[in-house]
Amino acid sequence: MSVQDDATAALDWATAREQELVAEQATAQQMRRLVEAKMAELQQPKCENRRAQEREVPDQFVALRIANLNTELTEVRRVRSLAEWALAPQEV
Repeated sequence: MSVQDDATAALDWATAREQELVAEQATAQQMRRLVEAKMAELQQPKCENRRAQEREVPDQFVALRIANLNTELTEVRRVRSLAEWALAPQEV
């Protein structure tokens, strides 16, 4: 494969992966809102399930997932940028 073929393949992969990650981020953000709403509901004085109030694991899990998605998205965008640079016409 030529450098141009490699760069095109990398660009195609990065573009597709970026779209997947953006969709996963949207889902994770929805999960975060759902968890926050549920945690707020559990904070109400009428809530009898005090053990559930102490569970912060879902919130921490969602926050960690979002952070990981952000990191991976940054790396994918770097790959895409490098591939775009490799495919750009070279000035002499």
